[in-house]
Order: sequence, then C-alpha cells, then structure tokens
Amino acid sequence: MMTMKTFSVRTTVVAALAGFFLVSCGGGREKELNRMLVDVADKDAVIDASEWEQIVEYIDGQKAHFKDFYDDGQLDIDDVKNYIQGFFEKRRPPKKIDIMAGKKTLGVNFYLERSGSMVPYDHVNGDGSFKAAIVGMLNRLPGTNDDNRIYVVNSEINEYPKGFSQFLSDPNIFEATQGIGDASSTDFAAIFQQLLDKTGRDDISILVTDMIYSTKQMTGVNPQKVFAEAQGMTHAVFKSQVKDNGMLIVKMQGSYSGPYYSYNSPAGQNYVGRRPYYIVVVGTNENIVRLTRDDNYVPFSHFSELRGYEDMYLFETDDVYKPYYSLLLDNEQIRGRFRPVHGQGDQIKSIEDVEVDRNSGDLRLVLAVDLSGMLIDEQYVTNPENYRLESDDPLKIKEIRPVEQKDATPAERKHLGKATHLFVLESQGIKHRQDVKIKLMNRLPEWVEASSSDDDTNVGGAGFAQTTFGLKYLLQGIYDSYRKHSKGEPYYFELKLELER
Repeated sequence: MMTMKTFSVRTTVVAALAGFFLVSCGGGREKELNRMLVDVADKDAVIDASEWEQIVEYIDGQKAHFKDFYDDGQLDIDDVKNYIQGFFEKRRPPKKIDIMAGKKTLGVNFYLERSGSMVPYDHVNGDGSFKAAIVGMLNRLPGTNDDNRIYVVNSEINEYPKGFSQFLSDPNIFEATQGIGDASSTDFAAIFQQLLDKTGRDDISILVTDMIYSTKQMTGVNPQKVFAEAQGMTHAVFKSQVKDNGMLIVKMQGSYSGPYYSYNSPAGQNYVGRRPYYIVVVGTNENIVRLTRDDNYVPFSHFSELRGYEDMYLFETDDVYKPYYSLLLDNEQIRGRFRPVHGQGDQIKSIEDVEVDRNSGDLRLVLAVDLSGMLIDEQYVTNPENYRLESDDPLKIKEIRPVEQKDATPAERKHLGKATHLFVLESQGIKHRQDVKIKLMNRLPEWVEASSSDDDTNVGGAGFAQTTFGLKYLLQGIYDSYRKHSKGEPYYFELKLELER
C-alpha cells in the first residue's frame, strides 16, 4: 500500500458529536443526525467502522426520537443503512455511500506454490524473510482461521490437510507440504483459472509464487516459444473473467538457498542469494477497494510494510476508485481569475468567468485530491506522466505535490477535505465552456520490464537476483485481457471539472 499520510476523520467526528450532544440545533434530532452524516461521509462517500460506531452511539442516546429504527428494542441495522443511503440520494449531487460497518468477513483462499524453485525461499540457511512476510500478512486478516482455506499448488491444486492454524505455526512451510503434488512443474493455467472461478463475492484469494512459467517439456525449447505460450495462456484464461475482478501483484524479495531450475536445466544449479517472489491478490473490484477502506482490512493492505516488499501493480478495467477532489479558490500557486459556480457546497468542480493572469499571461488552477487508500504505488500515482487530460483547450499537470500545512488556510480547509495532494493545472487560457477529464491511466509499470529476464541460465550473472524469467510476457497476457474489457485504455480513476470563460 502507498506510504502516504492518511488524514483521520475520527477527531472531526468526535468533535462534531460533542457539539450535537451539547447544543440543540432547534431543528429536531433528525436534522442533527443528518448534519452528522454530512460531516462524516459527504466528502469521501464512506462511513468506516469507527464512524459507524459513533452514529449508532448517537442514535442509541436519542432512542426516543428514533423509534422507527428499533424493532423490539433492538436497533435495525438495515433500516439505519437504508436511511443513510436515501438521505444522500436526495442531496445534490446524489451520492452512493459505502458503509463498511456490518459487512461480512471475507473468506480467504490461500494458494502456496510448492515447486522446486520455491522451496529454497524457506531454507534453514536463509534469513527467514519469506516466512516472516507470509505469516505477517496472513495474521493481519480479520476473522477466524476457520473461514480460510489453504491450497498447495504446482502441477496440481491440492487442499492443505492440516488447516490454517497448523500452517501458520509450522517452522518450515515447505517441509510441512512435502509430497503434495508434483513439484517439477507449475500449471499456471489451472491455478489462475481457479483463482478467478473460485473467488466469490464474499472471498479474496491470495497466491504466493515465483511467477516462473514452467512445463514438463521445456529443455531445448526456444525461450521465445516459451514466452509466447505464457502470454497466450494468461490471455486465454483471463479473457472473460476480468471485467468485475481486480488482481494485485506485489513484488517481494527474499533470501534463497538451494537449487535453482532454469528453463532448460532440469538438474538445477545451486544458488545462494536474494531472489524475487510475488504475492497475488484476487477479488471483486468492490472487495479490492474494501481492503484499503474497511478498518478491519487496512492492516492487511499495508503490503509495503512487509519484510522484503519492493513494488506493486493493480490490474483492473476502469474507474475502480472514486477519490475526493475539489478546486481551491485561494492558493499561492493559483494564477488568473475565476469564481465557483453557485450551489456546489464545499466541493468545487465547476468554475466560470475564467481569465488568464494579466502578468504571466497564463492560467494555473490548484486541484486538491485524496490519493490515499489505493493499492497503487506512490511513485506511480504522483507522476504526472501517468495521467491523461482530456479538454478542448490544452491543459497539463505542471506538478503533483503533497498538501502542506500552509495550504490548509481557514478559507481553504473546507475545500481541502481529506485531500493528500495538490495538482497544479496549467493552461494558456480557456476559450469557451468545456468539460475536463483527468484520468490516472492503468499501464504496466516500468518495474515489470526491469524485473523480467529472457535468460535465467547464469545464476551468477548481473541482475539474476532481481529478475524473473519471462515475467513481462506472463503479465502482458493478463494486461491484454483487462485492456480488452476496458473503454479504450484502462484507468484507475477519473476526475471531472467544468470550466467556462
């Protein structure tokens, strides 16, 4: 997960609640409840677990005024949720609120690749980083181990017979899984197919693998033929399954001590050093978003905190995230003149009477955006080159920088909301009314190319410790499937503005 500062609203919620309890607004308890809802959910369209607890606490404290929410003295959770959704649907603009509290705990399908080149990651001579990362990640999942299932995968997919708790406590996870399946090859077609087919709406699936495509007949085969097979295989498996599912690839680094089997060397070569491996997380788009917005799953989503973390990349089709954003009206980087269109409230998306600055002859707008809570690497999401701007008049992102204390002036605090970053937009002028779209495009990141090797036969060569045989071909096949189901090129989110001269 990105290592940016996430702005907590709990202090705001508690302060607002204190005001509600101490001062009567004169408009009834329902009006007070509505004000509370706007306070906690209007800007980010999310009510997390702590905010939900505060809302329920307020309703319970005013039970006599909210009798319709109770059935035989018990608060009807669905009635409260329906009230909240109905309240926001009637506002302008209408919003759908994501209420995290009360959601069912997700079941977990955990898949561990046990191939010949995976076993040395947990060798007795290693530093223990592989086991530490895997156990640390799994221990951050909420719920009981009874909800989770473990599979050992290689040439076959077999359920681990000893259960989740035993797996976590085993001193050597590969010794405990010895003899399960054929470790001489890995059937990625079957593994990925199961990841997609068996991950339901109430599940997530996690695969730990070295991502090395291997079959039983690879000795003497041209590696380019192997790459073509790998790319074609993933494209075929994923072609009809990706529209509603996201897939996160996390690149990890661990110690390695033992035989390494290159694509044309069945005997293997001994290697001691560092090697990459990968954590793959699959879930519906809704559950992928939930991982970083539900308080119960946020600790699990902090992949960057795992020992050995290097990079991540999220496959998805279009528009999976809906970040808060608003134009600022008073910032030192603004150039030119404009005024907000009436009736927008604190979140400014439409401006009019736009004029260039008389001294510089250009226009600069400052857009506050919340870039927290996304499974996207920080370097990627803050790079202007990864954005596409669509407008009638040329407009570009001059820079993206973190929100600083000086930006949170009393006048601008309400527009900043939960924004973490400022986008400085630059133009030579606006000639007429136009819609502007700012999209964070979903492209295979540079680290995929840098982490891929076309030849893994020299274990002592430069780059061996950082690269995976044929990785870019395997991931390109997956990307092609996602791109096919998107509207053009995949993108993570879209920000819409209206500018009028």
